[in-house]
Amino acid sequence: MGNTIDRRALLGAAGALSVAGAVSGLAGCSTEQPGRGASVQEQNSHATLPTYVPVDLVKPDLPSTDLVPPGYFTYPHNPAKAITEKPAAALDQISMTYISYVPAPRDATSNRWWSRLEDGLGTKVDLQPISSADYNTKFQAMIAGGQLPDIVNFPVGTPDKPRVFEKLFADLGPLLSGDAAKNYPYLANIPHPSWKWTVSNGTVYAVPQHRVLTGGGIFYRAELFDRLGLSAEPANGDELVELMKSLTDARENRWAFSNASNIQRLLVAMMGGPNGWQETDGKFSSAYDHPAFREALLKTAEIIKAGLAHPNSVSATYSQHREMFYAGSTGLLLDGPAGWDLYVRSLPPDARLALLVAPKWGGGGDSPQFGGTGIQSITAVNKQLTGDKLEAAVGVLNYLAAPIGSAEHLERKFGAEGTDFTWIDDRPELTESGNKNFLDFQYIVDSPIVLGPGPKDQITTLYQWNERMAKSVVLSPTTGLYSATAVRKSATLERALQDVVTGVMFERNSISDFDAALKKWHADGGDQVAQEYGEAFAVSQ
Repeated sequence: MGNTIDRRALLGAAGALSVAGAVSGLAGCSTEQPGRGASVQEQNSHATLPTYVPVDLVKPDLPSTDLVPPGYFTYPHNPAKAITEKPAAALDQISMTYISYVPAPRDATSNRWWSRLEDGLGTKVDLQPISSADYNTKFQAMIAGGQLPDIVNFPVGTPDKPRVFEKLFADLGPLLSGDAAKNYPYLANIPHPSWKWTVSNGTVYAVPQHRVLTGGGIFYRAELFDRLGLSAEPANGDELVELMKSLTDARENRWAFSNASNIQRLLVAMMGGPNGWQETDGKFSSAYDHPAFREALLKTAEIIKAGLAHPNSVSATYSQHREMFYAGSTGLLLDGPAGWDLYVRSLPPDARLALLVAPKWGGGGDSPQFGGTGIQSITAVNKQLTGDKLEAAVGVLNYLAAPIGSAEHLERKFGAEGTDFTWIDDRPELTESGNKNFLDFQYIVDSPIVLGPGPKDQITTLYQWNERMAKSVVLSPTTGLYSATAVRKSATLERALQDVVTGVMFERNSISDFDAALKKWHADGGDQVAQEYGEAFAVSQ
């Protein structure tokens, strides 16, 4: 984990849909009808996920569990190759398009990571990284124009996903379902929860990018807390608010937080609300309808009105939230725990990163922890690839999933020793040149998340946080369920309602405006989504 330039964790099913929920006008793929979810779910219930075969090429310092990833204090020197043959040697070239968070190079001759990937795969690679801000639009254009690369990130919120998969993408079931996955051991190393998002039409259509299920965390600067004499263990909601007040000092250009929507979501969890949706006796209701959502919304507005949010909170981007935290302009940052390595590198040398655990709002223990989806995204293969070419493409994905302890992992994450990285305390650290040239192939596919390599105290802190969160994690009941209306209309529905939610937080709207927007959300499709989830749930049982 200590090597990525940028990472994001999805904080619930709504986050997964937001990856590309705006892709709503796909040419030739808009015939999906409401109510089809149950039949899709029945079909998918017969899918066989890849047999899970864990791989430990090097023993971790801290062992993994179902919800806690393994931890590494050091990185093995001179690891052996995990793949002896070049997986794409039989191909003239292979093209790959993926969401990227680093500047895109011109070609393989201008970037060492790119040229090394070609050497490892044994063929020319047409690499097309697309910035996260542009990916939705460009994916829509690729689908509409039928101009698909061989390997492509597939947004999980794509409308009429079953038909899009069937029409344009390869069925990977014959290669990856059940024990067949053992032929691709590093894909079989990806845990089952992540694969649930890849199923469509009763088979496996994609490969997941694994994320842990423990969800997001509250980052803080331990040295700042020490200097101000603050406790990182608030006993209830009132103490958390008092902590925010103590962190805030406008004269020192410091506020408690900037990402207000994540604070509101945190308060929903603390107040006992559901993670996106709630299932009761087979019936589904949205978190928007739960009393905790409304209460948390009003409390967040109260906190912002008290001046505890950064003045630029309402307009700040994801990157700006991070920059405020790095600069010490905010004391708390709610984000995915996979960002730990990035924050450690980006903070001042004297900073000590830590994770705060929120309490139940009324006290009495840790707050419920909203779990994540188990994925960052999924990656599919063009249907035009068949036979040996399809096997080669899946072999490429297997190559990119080679885990820690392999030469492929070291090269993929850190590049070449002496040029891109140096060894410090038995850990590879990117040089300035390495940081400049790094390509984030992990957003095509990656090995399962690990903690580290990093200093023992830091990795132990992060590991213990994951252990603690695993005890109270609440997963969304919609994971693995299919709603045609959700994938077709969620982006529009959520955007309209969330605009009003944000407006209430920043006093542009009243709570009565939220009530009206929620009523419209139900009428415009929210009720249909709930019904379809209920139908899909019944089939899944």
